[in-house]
Amino acid sequence: MSSTVEPCLSESCGFSFENARRNAVLEGNLSELGYSAPKARKTGTTIAGMMYKDGVILGADTRATDDMVVADKNCMKIHYIAPNIYCCGAGVAADAEITTQMMASNVELHSLSTGRPPLVVTVTRQLKQLLFRYQGHIGSSLIVGGVDVTGAHLYSIYPHGSTDKLPFLTMGSGAAAAVSVFEDRYKPEMELEEAKTLVRDAITAGIFCDLGSGSNVDLCVITKAGVEYLRGYDQPAKRGQKEGSYRYKPGTTPVLTKTVTPLPLDVVDESVHLMDTH
Repeated sequence: MSSTVEPCLSESCGFSFENARRNAVLEGNLSELGYSAPKARKTGTTIAGMMYKDGVILGADTRATDDMVVADKNCMKIHYIAPNIYCCGAGVAADAEITTQMMASNVELHSLSTGRPPLVVTVTRQLKQLLFRYQGHIGSSLIVGGVDVTGAHLYSIYPHGSTDKLPFLTMGSGAAAAVSVFEDRYKPEMELEEAKTLVRDAITAGIFCDLGSGSNVDLCVITKAGVEYLRGYDQPAKRGQKEGSYRYKPGTTPVLTKTVTPLPLDVVDESVHLMDTH
């Protein structure tokens, strides 16, 4: 009895880079028309996570920026995935939000299908495969933390799909300032209050050392017993009171040059509309 082995067809197996090829064709067409492809948007965020004695603590700042404008001072960057799994998102806010919403839906369907609670490693694998498929065009840097039947776990997922599993993690534009706090003070098996203070101080370091991070500190404590989402846990950048008067008399600043350009205008039509004040 002989058996034949079917050759592996490129269309049905192996890595698929169809989206990467599509993007290259689109960029080529744009350059022929005299346009340039959109560049990656620089974003600002500080997110962090760490393992402690009884579980995982996630932390994030609450500033959302649009270029140099603060678009939202109190946005949520710690997203729900499952009752025992949460995810911090950095990068493009819309990408992070829709990615975590899709994953929460997929995990719920997976749990209903298998009849088992989800695992942190399952969520991480699905997220990394999704991000790898788009080769970084989904601008989401994620920190996944949770507690399942196998214990507490903490993963970081980069926009191109690579992952790390470490006892403490930071991501975003304020990650360098935040990780320095962890490297200085982190200890294995920390107690809850000490661990919460450490995560808060790490996020605060990102807030004060990075212009793209700011406003408040959110924390999410995940244990086997449940989840405690601490919205607005700390407000390190609270606005203070002005201590002096900053009003200046007219003429304080001298006018060095002055140019008046008259604009000749002809009134073609003039009408008056009375405002109804009743």
